Amino acid sequence: MHKHKKTIFQLSLISLAVSGYASANQANLDTVEVQAQPTVNHTRNISNLRELLANRTDVNIGGGSVSAQYISIRGAGQDRIGMVVDNTSTNTQQWYHQGRFQLDPSMVKSIKVDKGAGAASAGIGMTDGVIRAETVSAKDLLKNGNTFGARIGSEYNSNRGVNGSLSLYGQADNLDILLLGSWGNDKNYKAGRGYSDKVNTNSRVVNNTARRQGNYLAKFGYDLTEKHRIGASFRQETFYGNGQDRFEMIFNGRPVNANTTKRTYNLEYTGKDFGLVRDIQANAFYIDGRDQREDYQKDKLTGYQRHSKTETSGANLALTSELNNEHLLKYGVNLRKEQTSSQNSFGNIKGEQKSEYGLYAEGIWSLGKALTLTTGLRYDHYTLDTAGKVDKKGAPIAGKKSVSDSKLNPSLGLIWDVTPNFALNAKLNYASRSPILASAYTVTDNRGSLDKARGLRFVDPNLKTEDARLAEVGFEWKYADFNVKGSVFEQRVKNFYQSKDSIISNAGTLNTKGYEAELDYQWNALKLTAGVAYADPKADFALSNDPLNVIPQGRQWSTGVSYKFAEPSLELGWLGRYAQSKEYQTGSGAKAETKKRIGYGVHDIFVNWQPLNQDNFNVNFTVKNIGNKFYRSHSQRNNAVTPPSPGREFKLGMNYSF
Repeated sequence: MHKHKKTIFQLSLISLAVSGYASANQANLDTVEVQAQPTVNHTRNISNLRELLANRTDVNIGGGSVSAQYISIRGAGQDRIGMVVDNTSTNTQQWYHQGRFQLDPSMVKSIKVDKGAGAASAGIGMTDGVIRAETVSAKDLLKNGNTFGARIGSEYNSNRGVNGSLSLYGQADNLDILLLGSWGNDKNYKAGRGYSDKVNTNSRVVNNTARRQGNYLAKFGYDLTEKHRIGASFRQETFYGNGQDRFEMIFNGRPVNANTTKRTYNLEYTGKDFGLVRDIQANAFYIDGRDQREDYQKDKLTGYQRHSKTETSGANLALTSELNNEHLLKYGVNLRKEQTSSQNSFGNIKGEQKSEYGLYAEGIWSLGKALTLTTGLRYDHYTLDTAGKVDKKGAPIAGKKSVSDSKLNPSLGLIWDVTPNFALNAKLNYASRSPILASAYTVTDNRGSLDKARGLRFVDPNLKTEDARLAEVGFEWKYADFNVKGSVFEQRVKNFYQSKDSIISNAGTLNTKGYEAELDYQWNALKLTAGVAYADPKADFALSNDPLNVIPQGRQWSTGVSYKFAEPSLELGWLGRYAQSKEYQTGSGAKAETKKRIGYGVHDIFVNWQPLNQDNFNVNFTVKNIGNKFYRSHSQRNNAVTPPSPGREFKLGMNYSF
């Protein structure tokens, strides 16, 4: 965190002006204080995304295996939110019956969440929120002037799981290198008290929740000078093992041995002081996603393998300039191209492809000592080519297969530092996005007849680009050891996309209203936290029961208490997460149905002991879901075949570094 004249500005600027590449977090302006991304606490063993984001009341993650963790932000599902890791991103997935995001927490240095429609610098298609993460480097882990180090960690879970990781890192002159590997082996876990399913009728074991994983990160950096640095990285996340074809469900209708792998290649450059340009950040990347499993048609094995593939290539350029030593200007360009394909008993079929680019400029203007204005303008263009539909013999059918459009979107934010410890903020962001590509699996998932493949689609001739508008007002108050912040918001999405009868069209308008609040209190070694988040989506079209786009949820609450002892070096803590019940409508006409999500309350306790009184050796003991509660997260499909969350778990882990 960089501190200057103002003492409250950093609390609100993050949500208003610093999105996308967040170049402004290096600001050295007299009137600006900007907070860096929250750093992940690696003294604790964190094994999945659900645990990595457990302290976020405003982010929800579904139950099931690591292949079925559906993430939602303010009621928006995984097809509508993004994940940006080291400025690389893809908006395409292999199979929509499993989670879209693969990220190993042991690789993560820092993570933050932007909610709702993004500002101009947020990136391509950021209409509903984005999770931004940065992976660790050798420089982050080397300590006390050492040129070589290592970190090893492992954790045992009484609920049928074990995982571990090993990192090696070093620096020689201007070159630094990190090599990281991790693994996990989770068997079908047990749900809470009172659960049973049709597969395991005499136990609480949840079918189809077993997965293995093997993840790797290689990261290289070279300092050309003190102001110029180049880097290269390779990241791979792999989930594999036996399970049911649809990992978000527990029944055993189509068993497979599935391997889902994502490989990311990234080249980057950072520099400073190019005349008028104070900071420059550029990268080029390629993401290769692959899924391999047995091929089913009409729920029967064909004897072939199904190979589904996604490819994403892109580049980003972000520049920052100071104006009169009082203002900050961010500007840049984003490029991205995506395509899909799939091969099975019907042969190799090319799917959809899409090209996008965006240009943006965003200013942070200091208006005296109390006001800060942010203004932005973003231009986006996309071209989408679908595969088109075919008849039962595979012959093409006439129809519209391509669409192209451009949009210009403004963003506006205002921060008023009423006092040195109290600030008000407001923002009005407009954003747009192109249609998401059909998941690669659906290109050949044709129920035994080529004309039924849902990944072969047309485009409605009257298709309009989806537009989002976010209006939000909030406050931040800091007094002594208290920190309280909150906001109310309304987001409207016009021309909401749908894929109906294998045609991409507009469904209507979605309005989401809600509010959020957080409280932190730190008094010596005692820390208290509390939070509440609620988002209520309402549409003029029928909602579905899938977890991809809109997920109505009950009000979410969180509480936490922790205390750190100096001698011995020991931290004790308790976390609580609560969800209120929620009724909502799906379908329309004769298919209309009232759904209800059941509320729940779950409690965890944890102990972190540092035997050497240093943070390089940690022993962790956690009891999750201490009441052995049987419950289902609100961030997943709402029916009986959805896997419930894990029951009581005793976790023992350790990590050591030097």
